[in-house]
Amino acid sequence: MESHELDFLYLTDSEAHRNVNVKYLTGHPEDASLFIDIKNRRTTLIPWDYQLAKMSSEADRIVDVTEYQGVITATIDVFAEETSTNPKVGITRGIPYDNVQLIMDKVPNTEIVFNPTIIDNLLAELRSTKSGYEISLMQKSVDISNQLVKEIEEAVLSQSKIRTEMDLAIFVESRMRELGAFAVGFESLVASSARSWQIHTYPRADPKQSLYQKGLALIDFGVQAEALTSDVTLPFIMGPMNSKMKTITETVKHAHDASIDALSDSEYLHEVAEVAVKIIEDQGYRMPHSLGHGIGLTVHDAPLLRKKPIHEAMLQHWAPTRIEEGMIITIEPGIYEKDVGGFRLENDVLITRNGPQILTNAEPISIDLN
Repeated sequence: MESHELDFLYLTDSEAHRNVNVKYLTGHPEDASLFIDIKNRRTTLIPWDYQLAKMSSEADRIVDVTEYQGVITATIDVFAEETSTNPKVGITRGIPYDNVQLIMDKVPNTEIVFNPTIIDNLLAELRSTKSGYEISLMQKSVDISNQLVKEIEEAVLSQSKIRTEMDLAIFVESRMRELGAFAVGFESLVASSARSWQIHTYPRADPKQSLYQKGLALIDFGVQAEALTSDVTLPFIMGPMNSKMKTITETVKHAHDASIDALSDSEYLHEVAEVAVKIIEDQGYRMPHSLGHGIGLTVHDAPLLRKKPIHEAMLQHWAPTRIEEGMIITIEPGIYEKDVGGFRLENDVLITRNGPQILTNAEPISIDLN
């Protein structure tokens, strides 16, 4: 931030626009503004819930907004109290325009710097590698996810309690809470072969759609046991496979396993993605999404695992991402064909100094429909 001559960094998190960087930098769970005085190394948190912030947050100053008649008023007045002359303020995506205008009115000659390439990307890069503490939090989510993988297999193989897509979604989301999850990482996606060819099905689960239809089906779910969320996709093979289904399932499994192996041999993430893309395209299919992504405070954290762009405009803003110790990423190759359904296999992987460590244990499950 200093290298770009910024005096302050201003972030907000609200119902209208969540910004987990406030939580990342202070520990405060939600609904707050944060000013970082870059030159003086000082943080000021302006939370909606003062008592919660005092209990859960770390900042040099935590403001009681009742003394300022509300969060917005407090934000404006506190900034005026702590600002320098002619301040240069960096802002992140999602800052309400009204807030920015009020600050500029309150403190004349304020220069607002909106540069996502510098500010947002730097914060995303900071979150892309995890500390030992963060990894321990993720392990709790992983442990519940792995227990769910076993229970999902048992439940679906029995074909008794679970009949529809919605049945499985409800089972998973209620069961993860019983196992100690704080929240769902995201709305569970369950799709029979009738809908699994959609990458992110809409609706996410259908209360009327039977799960047990011949073809390829899947469930994509995330567990948030503490602050960090897992992300797992468990594919189902319903009934006997025809030659096309066999090719798709074998290709995706090959791409999945080869990608994890490539994490040990590659220097950059795009090289890993290109391994999976080549395997899939060599069989005449395509993968319409990235190979994977980081997970953490959000289900789609940095970094992104995708092949090197070929478009000239994209290349101008592209730089290779080095594989680094502490990254927690998903590996999730997939193929989607309307006549047989979609097949995606997703596991979470931690990059350690000794190579990739597979955290979750999703594998394809075959279901006899007879």
